Amino acid sequence: MKYMGLCLLLVLFLLSNQAHAVGFYIEPGITYERGDNELDWPAPLSSSTGNQTGFGLNLKLGIHVNDVFFMGLDGSYSKPDFDNSATNYDAEAVSTTYGAILGAQMPGIGLRIWGGYIFGGDLDPDKSGDVDLKFTGAHGPKVGLGFRIFFVSLNVEYMDLQYNESELQEAGPVTGTFDEDLKNKVGLISVSIPLTL
Repeated sequence: MKYMGLCLLLVLFLLSNQAHAVGFYIEPGITYERGDNELDWPAPLSSSTGNQTGFGLNLKLGIHVNDVFFMGLDGSYSKPDFDNSATNYDAEAVSTTYGAILGAQMPGIGLRIWGGYIFGGDLDPDKSGDVDLKFTGAHGPKVGLGFRIFFVSLNVEYMDLQYNESELQEAGPVTGTFDEDLKNKVGLISVSIPLTL
């Protein structure tokens, strides 16, 4: 977090210099994600692993300086298939995240790199068997690397997320409450269109 603060100060310094061209940018994209999750279930179950895969949408919205530095808000929506080994849980889910990013790009070459932090989000799988789960309060770092070709950017991103709350909306055979939060390591590939205004 302290590095994000230092980067923010650097960008604000650049913005204060009248010689720099500052503009807005918007970057819609289509994503495909693969996540690996870990969860400690209450009795009578124990630790388990799982994954989720699926397509989604991403939107970055912010400012750029001289088409080199950029910072903004980052939001994602996806509908992955979520599974977990403890109860053979397998259901379609809705996943949302939102956060902030700071990055740089080389306009002549097309290479782009960014980092940021996810401040919130949910992962809400549908009911599977007699069990229905919901995870809220996603947070964790996010990094990305892209390569721009003409108007399109091909990207790879990674998020290391933890959810503040794990909720059994329908417990089925599971008793007790969750003592641990869901940990979810998510890799994404995407195609986006960075537009500067």
